[in-house]
Amino acid sequence: MGRARELAVGLMVLSFFAVSTVGNPHVTRAADSDPELTATLDGRPIPLQDVGRYYCDDFAYPQIRCSSTRVLADAREALVTLLTSIDYVTIFDQPNYGGAYMNVSQDYSVLSLIGWNDRIGSFKARNSETGSFYVDWFYSGTVWAFCCNTQTASLGSYNNTFSSIRRT
Repeated sequence: MGRARELAVGLMVLSFFAVSTVGNPHVTRAADSDPELTATLDGRPIPLQDVGRYYCDDFAYPQIRCSSTRVLADAREALVTLLTSIDYVTIFDQPNYGGAYMNVSQDYSVLSLIGWNDRIGSFKARNSETGSFYVDWFYSGTVWAFCCNTQTASLGSYNNTFSSIRRT
């Protein structure tokens, strides 16, 4: 009986995530200054600057959804990955893929708007996509390009230096 209950709860959680992610078009990249950019933590609004403290994704852009626990965020990521291929990089707060993270599907010319300026300690490129990190806002300064499912556990002297990110 306990196993059936676990399965039912799991299906309810996945159903919630499916309803909140399916049918969400990601055809074009919106500007970073989009006034509708918002963030939620477990369904409650939070300031955009707090995004870097939690486990988040922008799969529902212009809404960034965050979870207070990694388990819920991982479940949402798994479901979205099954249904679509919209993320291109996962950024982590600490080296070796530790700490808070965000699954990124959009470009951000100013990472400080979402609490990620000078905070990236490691990353995983996704879905054979390519992109670039920049040490300055508006895609300027020194560039760190990534490609094709690269996993970088340590950024060396670039640790905590990136201020913008763009798909290339």
